[in-house]
Amino acid sequence: MMPMILTVFLSNNEQILTEVPITPETTCRDVVEFCKEPGEGGCHLAEVWRGSERPIPYDHMMYEHLQKWGPRREEVKFFLRHEDSPTESSEQA
Repeated sequence: MMPMILTVFLSNNEQILTEVPITPETTCRDVVEFCKEPGEGGCHLAEVWRGSERPIPYDHMMYEHLQKWGPRREEVKFFLRHEDSPTESSEQA
C-alpha cells in the first residue's frame, strides 16, 4: 500500500510547507512531531475548511480522517499551529 501524502503548512501565508507520509498507523501526534522544529514546545495540527478552523486531537488516526473527507479532501488545508492545542489544554485543566 502506498502511503498518502498530507501537505501541512507551517505558516499562515502558505508559502512554507512540508509533506508528511500518512499510513493507517499515523496519529496526529506523529504528524506534529514530524513537522515541528527539534526542541520546539507546544504545537498542534489544525484543519481549515471553508474558513472554519478546528484543532485535531493528538490521538486522532490521520489516515481514517483523510479518508472521511473523500473527494472534498482537496478543499481542506492543514496547518501546524505553534501553540498548545485548545482541546488538549482544556482536557488537562
